[in-house]
Amino acid sequence: MNLIPFLSRRADQSARVRQAVSALILFVVAGGFLGCARENKYVEPPPPEVTVTHPSQHDVIEYLEAAATAAPVLSVEIRARVRGFLKECLVEEGASVRAGELLLVIDEGPFQVQLDQAKAKLAETETVLQKAKQSQAREISRAQLALDESQLRVAITEEERMRPLVSTRTISQEDMDRAQANRQKNEAQVASTKANLVQIDADYATNILSAQANVAVAKTVVHSAEIDLGYCRIKSPTDGRIGRIIHDVGNLVGDGEATLLTTVMKFDPIHVYATLSVNDFLKYQSIAATLPSRTDSIRKMPVELALADETGFRHVGQIDYHDPMVDKGTGTIELRGVFPNPKEEILPGMFARIRIPIANRRNAILVPDQALGIDQAGQYVLVVGADDKVDHRQVQVGRVDKGMRVIEGKIGPQDRVIVEGLLRARPGMKVVPHLQEIEQDAAAPPAAGPRVSAAPVGRDAQPSKTN
Repeated sequence: MNLIPFLSRRADQSARVRQAVSALILFVVAGGFLGCARENKYVEPPPPEVTVTHPSQHDVIEYLEAAATAAPVLSVEIRARVRGFLKECLVEEGASVRAGELLLVIDEGPFQVQLDQAKAKLAETETVLQKAKQSQAREISRAQLALDESQLRVAITEEERMRPLVSTRTISQEDMDRAQANRQKNEAQVASTKANLVQIDADYATNILSAQANVAVAKTVVHSAEIDLGYCRIKSPTDGRIGRIIHDVGNLVGDGEATLLTTVMKFDPIHVYATLSVNDFLKYQSIAATLPSRTDSIRKMPVELALADETGFRHVGQIDYHDPMVDKGTGTIELRGVFPNPKEEILPGMFARIRIPIANRRNAILVPDQALGIDQAGQYVLVVGADDKVDHRQVQVGRVDKGMRVIEGKIGPQDRVIVEGLLRARPGMKVVPHLQEIEQDAAAPPAAGPRVSAAPVGRDAQPSKTN
């Protein structure tokens, strides 16, 4: 075996290892000398840059806000009140209609026949009544009574004249008996005629009363037939907008039930229903008590409304009703507002937002919404002091007014509030603030809203409902 090449390679490897170790030792020694020559110090990073602004201060109206649903002030179901075939439809679906406008017609033929029959029966009963009133039976009976009484008087006179003649035997006893019998017969005839007259008088009154009753019944039948005939011509009970016509012309309606044909709704003005919590309702009630009232319980409380696609509350109305009791299950109470709706922009069933002014907050402090942070203690703002150090201040928040949030706490209009760079700033940390003024339109006072005769709300008052 040739060992010379192997030994030569081992010698080269050993030489390279010795060179590497020597270089490492020189590097460590040089680093030690350098470390002894210069000390390693911590260099503090520069203060973070933040954007600050001064809070805005102006008067703000406090509101109670709630979700709401629109509903028509009137919603009338139009139903078939008689049985018949739908003959005509004189209005387009969804059209505006006026009170008394003819909408639908049910076939009137059968009902006209019933009315004619009822009128004929009425004429017959009126004729019977007239005949009963014109009856002469009583006059005939009275004349007969007068005749019978005259004959009775003749019989009595004849008997009295013959009585003394019997004792002188001028006339026979037989003639006297005949005169007495004639007088008794005439007495009986007078009694019979009187009884007949009483019966005739009673029958006369009864016949008239019966005829009058028959006339009254006949008139009722005529009136009923007229009502049924009138039901064939279906008119709108109110101004409003008609819904879908459920049954087409030619269908049998009113067969055993009052068939629903369509609906007429009035939504100018329109009602809007919302629910408030008990606490919010107590705030509303305390303000409403200071306003003029239509009755002891209904106050003319202003209310504003915004539809889902609207940013401002441009619809203004009044609260006209609230439930007399609180819902035990939810702890809420329902309110109703009424709003003018001449353009019919608010449709029944629409969801909307309402707000009720409850106070005028004087000189409220407002900051941009992005300046607010939140921790376990609640919401806060970071303020840069005169020494450019950050201060943590707890605040209570209120409503949003034109992009600015109403806040309450230890903060004033001259403080510098951090609006950008909150994550880079910490309480007690020094920062480099850059002042940014609030845009004029955002800080402008709110547009004139409904007037509220409530006392100004101070710093120690409860904040409004958070949006």
